[in-house]
Amino acid sequence: MKTVVLDRDLVEMEVKPHHLLAEYRRLLAQGVEERLCRQLAECPCPGCRGDRHTPAFPRSGLEYRQCLDCHSLFVSPRPSEEALSSFYRDAEAIHYWRREILPATREARRTKLFRPRAQWLLDVVDEYRPEARRALAAGYHNDLLLEELHHLEQELFEVVVTNAAADIEFAGQQLPGVRIQPTPLAGLTALGPVDLFMAFDILDRCADLEALFAAARTVLAPGGLLLGTTTLGSGFDVQVLWDRAPGVYPPERLNLLTVEGLSALFARHGFEALEFSTPGMFDAEEVQRIVREHPEANWPRFIRYMVENRGEETLGALQEFLQRFRLSSFARLVLRRLQ
Repeated sequence: MKTVVLDRDLVEMEVKPHHLLAEYRRLLAQGVEERLCRQLAECPCPGCRGDRHTPAFPRSGLEYRQCLDCHSLFVSPRPSEEALSSFYRDAEAIHYWRREILPATREARRTKLFRPRAQWLLDVVDEYRPEARRALAAGYHNDLLLEELHHLEQELFEVVVTNAAADIEFAGQQLPGVRIQPTPLAGLTALGPVDLFMAFDILDRCADLEALFAAARTVLAPGGLLLGTTTLGSGFDVQVLWDRAPGVYPPERLNLLTVEGLSALFARHGFEALEFSTPGMFDAEEVQRIVREHPEANWPRFIRYMVENRGEETLGALQEFLQRFRLSSFARLVLRRLQ
């Protein structure tokens, strides 16, 4: 199984402008409290399915809990998939994201995030599934990825985009071989068989990971690949910052599984890992920023010392260490469906 370490070559502000994100998260919290806190259902740990968990901290009217077995962090009770689908189509925070943040970061995200991701995806397909003819894109924010895939590969496999807001995300766009078909989770199995299941920006915000992985296994042909990204609760910035972590918020972070919890999830559904890496680039920088913004907090002495007394070289070396040992909060997966 591969573990990948990447060189740091972008600045966080290029793809995450903090002044815009602050307003987005304010609108998001308001929308969650107004629209998603009404009908909630308890759930077991989305990773190991354990029912032993303890309160971690509240956020926007919802409660994060920590599994006592695999230590994953997750929201419970939580809103339904139907409520989330409606939210991602027409909530004010989502309109703000599309109107302000996406245009402001579009080209930086294209060149620094989605172009490398497209090349990585094609390399994975060439190595493990060169005969791929059809893919299902079940996550969000795939428009730039598909544009870059077509730019790199003229004879690209067919792609069906299925997330709840796919028709909005791809409004006015026409890419050859791309079909837009917003589909509820229960309907994914009717869209197979496919060679690739693209799960970008969905694993951490899905209300029912068990159903998503069951659908992925059903819709994938034997030997087919699930490629995805997610945020890990075992990541350095999440573990250090915890209830102050700005990247932990519902509904986009309902599931922050640990490495152990995520491994239990995909193994339970009959997948083997061909790559399980944490090539994140912002953990150390995020911790530095938040510790400096809140010097009064009771930070661990080592963290405070590092932030106050060491420079960029130390942070860079720390980030490489986090990547190497799967301790970053950003995870990248290549899973293969077993026979």
